[in-house]
Amino acid sequence: MAASEAGLCRVCIYWGATAADLALPAEVPVAVLIPSVVDALEVRHPDQEAMRYQLSVPGASALDASTTLAQNRIGDGAVLVLSRPGVPLPAPRYVDVAHEVSATLEGAARPRGDDGNRRVARLCGAAAAVVVSAVGGLALLRNVLGASHPRDVAALGSAAIVALGLAAIAHRVYRDAIAGLALSVIATVFAAVAGFLVVPGAPSVSNVLLAGAAAAAAAVLGMRLSGCGVVALTAAACFAAVIAAAALVGTISAAPVHVVASAAGVLSLGLLAAAPRVSIALAGLSPRWATSEVADCEPSDSSVSARAVRADRWLVSLRAGLSASAGVGAVVTVLAGAPRPSCLVFGAVTAAVLLLRCGSGDSAGLTGFAVSGIVTAATTFGVAAVLIKADGPTLVAATALVAAAMYLGFAATASSPVVLRCAEALEWLAWAALVPLACWIGGLYAAVRGMNLT
Repeated sequence: MAASEAGLCRVCIYWGATAADLALPAEVPVAVLIPSVVDALEVRHPDQEAMRYQLSVPGASALDASTTLAQNRIGDGAVLVLSRPGVPLPAPRYVDVAHEVSATLEGAARPRGDDGNRRVARLCGAAAAVVVSAVGGLALLRNVLGASHPRDVAALGSAAIVALGLAAIAHRVYRDAIAGLALSVIATVFAAVAGFLVVPGAPSVSNVLLAGAAAAAAAVLGMRLSGCGVVALTAAACFAAVIAAAALVGTISAAPVHVVASAAGVLSLGLLAAAPRVSIALAGLSPRWATSEVADCEPSDSSVSARAVRADRWLVSLRAGLSASAGVGAVVTVLAGAPRPSCLVFGAVTAAVLLLRCGSGDSAGLTGFAVSGIVTAATTFGVAAVLIKADGPTLVAATALVAAAMYLGFAATASSPVVLRCAEALEWLAWAALVPLACWIGGLYAAVRGMNLT
């Protein structure tokens, strides 16, 4: 007996690249046929959630689920497509409110899952270990500052070496990148404190020099030994190297702290402008001279992609480290140079440069710009408010205005190209004003004014 005579309809149904030839009852509603079609095509549900399916003729709308194949004039040899509609299923209705609350909370927590919870717990543990190590290092500085013993430095150095070894084991053996990065950061903290305590006597710029050099070396060693945390450890090494270079200049020149800090801030902001070109050069993406050797070996797509990822990591690291060193330089300038107006102006201009750069729209390293700019602006405003000694209403009004300006500066959306160009021009003007401000802080203008050129 033919299939059509038995009330069956032979059709070919497609699900993606999978197809199946089925004989379906022609007088049964489509909604009743769909579960059998889904089973025949072996459609899987990894998330074990209910899904709605529909049948349709290629290039046409879905068949009405309440109608039959015969009513839709689907005959033998027809081709149908099984698909999922774009409209989500309606939310289930609950008689008990407690069941609805439980289902809602379970659905909100489902995307994270057990793996997400474990990752959050490990991140919290790593952050707690780093914070406790930093607090312990500061406590040690507080207790033995100016009267350190070689055993203190030896203990800190040993702890740093052990932390570096554990970082290598954590990532190389157990593939735990979070633990490897946390241990590398702890080793960097211990090395910085040990370098600070190596110099005997009262604290000076020499202590900062050795602390920065030791921290940079520990960060580089941690990155090489563990093989993880490249972005964070590169940023830490860059920050420590800039601080060490500024301290070296201060040690040689015996300049005041606020002068050295302002010079470090200007140097960091200057290097920030060159960070994109430096990252391209370090990643090997810079153009080369056309030679026979270079022409013979064209880079493949995979190598270019790897270099692009490497360049992006370099850019994020350089921007994070240099923005942090610029912010620290401005904060030290404001704190050590108060109540000099030049130091306060330098802090305000540096904060403006960092915050304007944060709103430029470039996604790489925006967090570093934002944090450094906010800390610098808050420090400058706090020192200025203390020095001015204004009355209560005036201080409240000034605080409200500054807070509103900070919020609107971050929350405002890009309006017109003219406004964007004005903001860019303002950023470059603030950038250019930093060099004269640093010369003012260093007393260069007063020295030139006092020179007898006749």
